[in-house]
Amino acid sequence: MTSRATAWLSGKFRRIADRSGCGPLARGSRLARPALEILEGRKLLSDASAFWSFASAPKLHPAKLNLLTRKPGASLDRIFVAPYAASSNSGAAVGQTGPLIADATGNPIWYQPVSNKYSPQVLGFRAQTLFGRPVLTWWQGTLVGSTSAKLPPGTAVSGEFVIANQHYQKIRTIPAPQGVGLDLHELLLTPQGHAYFITNRTVRADLTAYGGSKQGTYLDPVVRELDLRTGKTVFTLDVAKHVPLGDSVVPATAGKTWDPYHLNSVDVSPDGSQVLVSARNTWGIYDVSHTTGNLLWQLGGKENQFHLPSSLVTGPFGSAFQYQHDARFVPGGISLYDNAGAGSPPYGGPYGASRGLTLNLDLQNHAASLASPPDVHDPALFSNSQGNLQNLANGHVLIGSGLNARPGGGIGSHVTEYSRSGSVLADYLLDGQQISYRAFSLPWAGLPLTKPSVAGASANGRTTVYASWNGSTETQSWELLAGPSRASLSQVSITPRSGFETAIATTAAGPFFEVKALDAGGNTLNTSAVIRVRG
Repeated sequence: MTSRATAWLSGKFRRIADRSGCGPLARGSRLARPALEILEGRKLLSDASAFWSFASAPKLHPAKLNLLTRKPGASLDRIFVAPYAASSNSGAAVGQTGPLIADATGNPIWYQPVSNKYSPQVLGFRAQTLFGRPVLTWWQGTLVGSTSAKLPPGTAVSGEFVIANQHYQKIRTIPAPQGVGLDLHELLLTPQGHAYFITNRTVRADLTAYGGSKQGTYLDPVVRELDLRTGKTVFTLDVAKHVPLGDSVVPATAGKTWDPYHLNSVDVSPDGSQVLVSARNTWGIYDVSHTTGNLLWQLGGKENQFHLPSSLVTGPFGSAFQYQHDARFVPGGISLYDNAGAGSPPYGGPYGASRGLTLNLDLQNHAASLASPPDVHDPALFSNSQGNLQNLANGHVLIGSGLNARPGGGIGSHVTEYSRSGSVLADYLLDGQQISYRAFSLPWAGLPLTKPSVAGASANGRTTVYASWNGSTETQSWELLAGPSRASLSQVSITPRSGFETAIATTAAGPFFEVKALDAGGNTLNTSAVIRVRG
């Protein structure tokens, strides 16, 4: 029987750019052309073991997401990462940069390399829902560090948010509003079809009190909520109006633009009444009323309003976390990724191993406590930047470690699933000096509109046909057809799908071959081109 996802693909939804159900195109966003991306690979290094290569998809070379540990009970959902080079030296990275969906064993399902002409990165790649339909979202652009600029490291030089449908076709982009920079850290879609993101504007000010210049500049971040149906901004939050510059733990430097806040996550309470914001450079997490825009409470940082048990305190100001990322509402409190990483003096760190924290918050008594044991990697990881904590539907926790120092040297990103008790159920490592800003484990049904890809090689009377279909999650097996001409092909075998690319060995004479992608019920999803394999 054909799966529901396959059936959904039929009929009027078989279009290159599917906008049905998405409402009118919002002002401030634009419909992307339904053209295929130009696949421009990075310079590949000699260490071929660190990235994938496929006979049937020769332009795809994603870094490997190596499975280190997997135990019973681990999630079977897809893994979402976006490998990119952590260095401005493109030769330090192996493979390509781009959004990557992998299966639970680390094998690629869908990968889209991006051009490296201007060293773009992809960050925050994940599946979300827009107007009731599954979509993919990510930020794509250029960061300070991969290119020279006067802005602080990690700031977006240029870029936009991309929204793609289940066919992997871009349906919307969200560029920077006029006059401000579009921050890379967050794109949160709501059931109402609204998008939360952050923008930055450069402000001139006397910063001598903070170590900067009399005629200095600093980044002022603003949280924005955009109605994607109308294109109207319906909510803004200027953090600088609520949090003094002096709360920053990162001092200003004369002659350089200062980043006193560095917002890195935005979340909305289930009833939409509160907005939760994390500021890396103040060590503060702020809860703001969506109705009034007033600050309701602050956890962490110099002006922490919560009592913490001594067992939780790890750093200055009685702090339980430092340089944190990805604060989220959870029932009874919040979760976050505690980088505890190294920063600028006088509050440099690190203050311990990076860890995931889920905290109960007693708002009446302003007290915080652990809701579950901290999730700490073994061996310990020290994430100087990036990372996230995702609460999974099965009650487990998934942590992306961002940019961390790997045990034994080098850099990389771990993706680790923890049980309720804090034990490791699955652990992955991005290879080849690549990192991922965040990582997610999410359900996803991919329905590409392209044809399956096929390649073949023959020697000593035996042919191997290689079959793949970038992005297909419904393909369960491959039907191989062969014959003496393109018009006279007959079935040779049916082979279960194995990883991204399946190698099918046959003694069929050919020399013409074709493959059909079959779903779980044996129904044909799509058919490849016919190839001729010369012996």
